[in-house]
Order: sequence, then structure tokens, then C-alpha cells
Amino acid sequence: MRSDKSIFVIIFICLCVALHSQNYTQTIRGTITDKDSKTPIIGANVILEGSSPIVGTVTDVNGNFRLVSVPLGRQNIKVKLIGYNDIEISNILVTSAKEILLDISMEEKVTSMDEVVVKAPVRKDKPVNDMAVISARSFTIEETEKYAGSRGDVARMASNYAGVSSANDQRNDIVIRGNSPMGLLWRLEDVDIPNPNHFAENGTTGGPVGMINNNVLKNSDFFTGAFPAEYGNALSGVFDLKMRNGNNEKHEHLLECGFNGFELGSEGPFTKQHSSSYLADFRYSTLGILDKMGVDFGAAGVPKYYDGTFKINIPLEKGLITWFGIGGRSQIAMLDSRKTNVQLYLRDDQDIYSLSGMAASGISYTRFINKQSYAKIIFSGLYENSSSQVDSLDVSRVPHRIADHNIAEYRGSVTTIFGTKLNSKLNSKFGVTVDRMGYDLNTKAFSYDSMSLMTLLKGSKGLLDGPTLFRSFGEASYKINDNVILNPGLQFMYFGLNNQKSLEPRLGLSWMYAKNRRLNFGYGLQSRLNSLSTYFLGTYAFETTMINGIPVPQAFYIETNKYLGFIKSNQFVIGHDWNITNNLRLKIESYYQYLFNVPVETRPTYYSILNTGTDWGIAAQDSLVNKGTGYNYGCEITFEKFLSRNYYFLFTSSLFNSKYRGSDGILRNTTYNGNFVFNFLLGYELMINSKWSLTFDEKATYAGGIRYVPIDSLASKAANATRYDYADAYKNRFPDYFKMDLKIGMRFNGRRVTQEWQLYMENVTNHQNILDERYSRANGKTIKTYQLGRFPGNFPLVQYRLNF
Repeated sequence: MRSDKSIFVIIFICLCVALHSQNYTQTIRGTITDKDSKTPIIGANVILEGSSPIVGTVTDVNGNFRLVSVPLGRQNIKVKLIGYNDIEISNILVTSAKEILLDISMEEKVTSMDEVVVKAPVRKDKPVNDMAVISARSFTIEETEKYAGSRGDVARMASNYAGVSSANDQRNDIVIRGNSPMGLLWRLEDVDIPNPNHFAENGTTGGPVGMINNNVLKNSDFFTGAFPAEYGNALSGVFDLKMRNGNNEKHEHLLECGFNGFELGSEGPFTKQHSSSYLADFRYSTLGILDKMGVDFGAAGVPKYYDGTFKINIPLEKGLITWFGIGGRSQIAMLDSRKTNVQLYLRDDQDIYSLSGMAASGISYTRFINKQSYAKIIFSGLYENSSSQVDSLDVSRVPHRIADHNIAEYRGSVTTIFGTKLNSKLNSKFGVTVDRMGYDLNTKAFSYDSMSLMTLLKGSKGLLDGPTLFRSFGEASYKINDNVILNPGLQFMYFGLNNQKSLEPRLGLSWMYAKNRRLNFGYGLQSRLNSLSTYFLGTYAFETTMINGIPVPQAFYIETNKYLGFIKSNQFVIGHDWNITNNLRLKIESYYQYLFNVPVETRPTYYSILNTGTDWGIAAQDSLVNKGTGYNYGCEITFEKFLSRNYYFLFTSSLFNSKYRGSDGILRNTTYNGNFVFNFLLGYELMINSKWSLTFDEKATYAGGIRYVPIDSLASKAANATRYDYADAYKNRFPDYFKMDLKIGMRFNGRRVTQEWQLYMENVTNHQNILDERYSRANGKTIKTYQLGRFPGNFPLVQYRLNF
């Protein structure tokens, strides 16, 4: 049946090719601005390379340009202006359904020579943020789409980069250089946002399915350490995401169906007389829709979720107003009491009900003060909630509630940013953010002492009386000459809950010592708050009081973590970049991180908060103090060929070591110390003609297995429940992780319509990667849980997209 459908699809595609023989064209247009001052550049020459006769234009007073009658397929454009470095943008995918809208920033030259042409090498990986010189790269939205195994998820895409490890198919957590994923900062449109993933838990930064929709993004940055001063409250890395503007001249729409969901998108102008635009996208889980239609999956739990994203852009005479929003909701019930043969990470002898939601929005006004300076103010708010109930099944399969968890956090923020370009050598940026926090925290767990649910966490504060986080930064970029750049900066944070302060110097240095070769250095003191639930987690103290002459024990709840300080890390990075050609580069970086002020328990144990972040909760404990330490060091290699001559490849290797000390003083591996990760990606694009193309993408990952705490078999049998041997915590790893993914794509350009099909399969070798192990009461022994086998099975998964 499946093969019949595949044949029908191929015949349909061939008929479409035969029926559409016209040569369609498209428009490329956009805006060119000064990279530092953000002001429009007038008179820049924009040329479509290889066009005959030449297709070119000049930017107008608003920095806008338009190239018409551009042939479909891969195209290159060049931007030139005296006094600025040339810009070359290659392999722009031009389709029949959508106009190409580009936002281009040009960098002014430091030196001007009348007879000598200074040509800056094109760095396709160079971050959008000009203050970053090391441990950072930009990524295109096409990369989130073309990398096999990414599923259109920016987090899974980033797992291919050097320094990032992900040996867990269950979630898309970003483990950077052996650090816990809780240290990652998500930022969207200059606003810090909560965990943008479905089925997420407060205090974590990942999940099984991402909410960030790659269809609404533009080129963005990803940082893996020693990042610029403007990024505060981040420990391991930063995702700095930017949304594109909607088309302000014509309406365009999107329809997509695949594993991630059914999706509808739309963009266009509000009126033809004004250049403002809207962009909106909504998605609902595919399995959720099929479940509503009565389809039986034969599984105990069906993931149901939906999410939406929008952006409104309103240009003004001397400024710009933007409004964006993102939000989603997800739920799943994983019920062992209804267990069938088809399961995914189901816990033995437990029924788990999980619900999560997130929403974030921000409105900003940017004012161009003059040709050198701009100011920006942002008002934003966010909300996140997670709840879960866990029932334990007794020998008669009767459920008993053992955990009841419901946490909600919300925040109102004001951010001001001021940037100025003093001259071609020096530009600076300053900013202040004030966050006001509110929360509703409720957690109960079953106590065998009282044989009842005991409150572990309970508290509620509104925005008016909740804690305040104050952050400010100042940073500059000084171009000593065209070959040497110095970027100093300073970040300051103050947390009003317990009056904790942190002053954090940052420094970046880049030296082009030879043509197309750079030495880079970075240093940063990075700090991060604990989650609010960690601060208000406590324990019970008991006192005996006399009531009517009778001694009665009274329980008093004590918030033992309220005065925890920031977790801190000194980070040093040195690297070498060699652009062998415009499309081929070799990058090597070495780093050392020293983590201190890490929360550990007051009593001597193995516990450290550095090992939390990838489970369904943060696994915080009560009675924590900032006396733990840790360190990470390693070396990373990136060998990459950007898409040219119809193919690309990416090879990354990461060799690292990650250690920590708990309150017992013993040096141990962190749970994230996999020691090595190797990734190899390869892709080829076959352009049959301007209307029809095929793509082939492959990815292979080989990494160290997950560290684990071994199970104490004798204690587990005696308790008839999982008990661990913490003396050997994280000493050993599960067997090494291996996974190979394949993807085939097909694209067809019709008249004002572009259709795309993707067929993909993950773990094609069906390699058995271990996720964890636990004691099974049903089996009376320790069993292992395995990650995804061949997914989705013996037949590839199909995704369809229609742009019109």
C-alpha cells in the first residue's frame, strides 16, 4: 500500500513538470544598513552575479533595493560601496512562490586607500552580533531544514556544531562543553524567553518537540562560551534568535504537514499604502489531530500540543515599532496501567500525567537619533507553567498518587539599549534590563513516614511584590586596524530576593595575522541565577509544643535555599580560523572553564546542581550552599564546506573532560562528561531545471555514552523499588552512542506555487543506544531503557510543504 502511494506521488510530480514549461522569475529585494549604527545606507550597488545582461540596482534613501526578473534556482548577489567592505551572499534559493527579502548589514573599513583595494574575506559563519569574535557562529534557516535529523528544530540543528553534545534522542537539550543545559539562555528579538519547547519543565531548557518555528526566523547566532557582555544570566551558551519581517508588498501563505504537526502560515502588508507587515504561524500536533479523528496508535500516551508565533513590523519616518509573540501548550498521559506493545520511554509501574505551557511577547520602539546613534526600548512579558501528577501502581495495578507538581512563573520586563558609532574604528553599546518576577509554586510528594502527600514547595507572589532582577551592560568594539579587533565589555547583575550581586568582565580579541587566517581569544566571567523553585525549596523542622498540657509535635517549613548566590564560571577560549577558500574553512578552538559558587548539599554527598537539567525536573535539593566547584576543558575542530557546486559537508569533533566536586570533596565526572563527539554531515542538491530539484542529506554521530549512577541490586530487591549506589555516581558510561540519519527532499516550482516533499528516516542502522536503567518490580530485576530505534519504522516519514 505504501509503495503504491509512493508511485502515485512520483507520477504526480512528473506530470506537474511536464505541464509547466514556462520559465518563471522572482524578485529579490531588501534593506541595507550600517552594521554598527543600524542606519540605512544610500547608494550601495547591488548586482546579481552571473546575469547577462547585468541585473543590478542602487539603494534608495531608505536603504531599500529591488532586483526583478531573477531566474529561479540558486543565485548570488554582491553589494559594493566605497568605504565599506564588499558583501557577497551566495546560493540564495529563489523559488516561484515567495519573494526573497534580505536584511543586509555592511561594515565600514577602518582604512581608506586610493590605489590599493582592501578586500575582506567572506566569513559565512560570522556572527550577526559584531561584538562576538570567538565561540560563536551564525546559522541560516536553511540549515535547520537541510541538516538530516534536525526536524526543522534549531536546537537539534545546533547539536551538529563543535562543542555541543546530544546523546539523548528523548530531548533536544543543548549540552555545551560538558555544562548542564540549564545554563543556556534563549533570546528572541532581544528578549529573554523561557524554555521554548513542548513538554518542558520549569528550570530546564529543552524538551522533546521545539516551539521555535524555523519558518519565521532569519539568520541568527549561537554562542558556546565567552560571549559578549550584553548576554547576562547565562552560563553555558546563548541562542540569540531573530524573526524575519513579513512581506510588506504582497500576501504569501504556507501549508505544511509532517511529524511536527499541521501548520498554517501567512504574511503580508496591512495596507498597500504603508510599508508595515504582519507574519503569523500556527501549528497543531499531527498525532493529536489523528487521535481526535479516532485513529488508534496502540500506545498508552499520545502527545498533544499546539503553538503559535507572530510578528508585526511598523516602519516610521525615524524609527521602527515591532511586536512579536510566541506561545504553546502541550499535554501527554503516559500510563503503564494501559500499557501495550508500542511504548516510548514509559516508566514501569507508574502513570504519569504531564502538562506544560509557555507564552512570551514583546513590543519595541527603535529610534534612529542620527546617522551614528540609535536607541531602543522594549516592554515584554512572559509566562510558563508545568504540572505533573505521578501515580504508583501497586501489585494489584491500582494507582496511588506519589507526586503532585504545579509550578507557574511570570515576568514583566523593561529593556533600554543605546548604540553609537563614534567613528569607523570605535562603536559602543549600552543597555539596562529590569525584570519583575511573580510565581505560583506548589509541589507535594508522598512521605512513607506520614503515609501521605507532604508539601515540599508552596508559595505565591504577584509581579508587584515578587523579586526583581536588575541587569546592565556596556561593551565596545575597537578596530585598531582592518586586521585587529578588541572587544571589551562589562555585565552587572543584582538579584533583589537575597541582595546578590555579580560584576562580570568580558573580553574578545581577534587578529588576522595572514590572509584569511585569524587568531581569536575570549575571556568571560559568566553567572546565572538558580530557578525560582530552587530558591523557595525547603524542608521541615519539628518542634514540640504543649497544648492543654499535652506535648504535640509541630512542623515548620523552612526555605533553606533562599540565600543562594549566582552560579559562576570563568571561561577562557583561544582559537584559530582559516578560510581556505570562500566556501571552505577550518576552525580549531581550545577552552578551559572553572565553575565555582555551585550549589551543593550541606551534608557531605555526591550531589551538585551541575548535573541537573535534562530530566522532567531540575532535581534540586533543600539545604544547599554555594560551596561546589567544577571544571571543563577541551578541544574542538570544525571542517566545513558551505553549499557550493551543489554540495556541502560539515565535520565536527569535540574532545572534552567535565568534572565536579560535591560537598563530599570527591572529584567526579559530571553526568554530561561523554568525553568525545564526532559528527559528519553531507548533502547534495541536484538541480534538474529551474522548476525541479532533488536534495540528499546524511548525518552520522558517534559519541561517548551517557554517564549514570549504578543501581544497587540488593537494596532495590529489598525495597522492591529502584535504589542507587551513589558512591560510584557517574564513574562509568553506557556503551558509545551511534546514530545515522537520512533525508531526501523534492522541490517543484509551479506558477506562484512551490511544493516540497521530504522523506526522512532516523537511526537507519537501528543501533540500540541505552537511555537509562532502573529496577522493574514487574520483572524483579534491573532493566535498561533504549532510545529511538529505526524511526519511524521500516518506511520513511513524509513531510509536505506548500508555499503560495
